Amino acid sequence: MRNRKAIASGIAIASFFAMAMFSCTHSADQVSRTVSFKSDIQPILEANCAINGSCHLGANNGNDQISFDSSVAYSTIIAKHLTAAGNPAASILYSQVSSGIMPKSPYSPLSADKVLLIHDWIEQGANNN
Repeated sequence: MRNRKAIASGIAIASFFAMAMFSCTHSADQVSRTVSFKSDIQPILEANCAINGSCHLGANNGNDQISFDSSVAYSTIIAKHLTAAGNPAASILYSQVSSGIMPKSPYSPLSADKVLLIHDWIEQGANNN
């Protein structure tokens, strides 16, 4: 009888650890890696949002004066309250790119890895690093 309880207990513990390992959505590298605005986020904004003539480039771009020009991108994000530091779900920037609303057609939505970088950057405090 004690043997059966020990085996059942061992199976339960092993099952718990297996479920914990497979339910994690981020790898250990993603969780521990600090996302940099300058190295990770700014290049995404420049390549996909600061598109000359039609989107978020320059102060008078017609898109709520949201400019992702490299010299003002971070200050624009802060001044226009596009992020809620530590809370991606409450951040305009994240909700726009994760839903595919931005970038607008004819431009392609951001890839899942780019959206995840923006999510993680905001979750880490949306720092100017």
